[in-house]
Amino acid sequence: MPPALADDVRTTARDAYGTVPNLLEETNRYTGAPGAVYVAADTALMDGVLSPPEQQIVLITMARYHDSRYDAVVHARMALEAGLSPETIDELLSGDPLSDDRQQALVEATRLSCEERGWLDPDHLRDLEARGVERGALYEIFAFIGLKTFTAFTSHLADPEVDGPLRIVEQSLEHVPDEPDTIERQRLFMG
Repeated sequence: MPPALADDVRTTARDAYGTVPNLLEETNRYTGAPGAVYVAADTALMDGVLSPPEQQIVLITMARYHDSRYDAVVHARMALEAGLSPETIDELLSGDPLSDDRQQALVEATRLSCEERGWLDPDHLRDLEARGVERGALYEIFAFIGLKTFTAFTSHLADPEVDGPLRIVEQSLEHVPDEPDTIERQRLFMG
């Protein structure tokens, strides 16, 4: 692996996040390419149509969908910083419905997009649009699904330690995803 690319990922991550997340340090040991793609896409998506709290709703939904403890902790912290309440974060991690219909529509759009692999039927599209989730938001959700699938799969393989500053958040969460007993059990759990 070219060390320059890994160094670039570290510099870009430090600039964007204030630190180099353990997950990116793990991938950098082998290849800088995924980290470079991740930080570039993440930076671009921060200026999208979804607001910061809405982005975190999608990202926490993905953490739960993939049983990614690392992602759940990272995005719980970011969700708090974006203004989501601890109660909303707990509802997202436990799979309870959200009281705000648009927020719940974002959860449903994320899960449905994963489950249906993007093949959303016209009735679902109309329902989501009526609840404020239009094409631009859906396309950003698709992009976040790609990013969070990468981080969740990497986390499952590498089991990175939760970054030091995030441990207090991890300890405060009641419903942190963890490895399912079996993939079949996970499928039953998620529906």
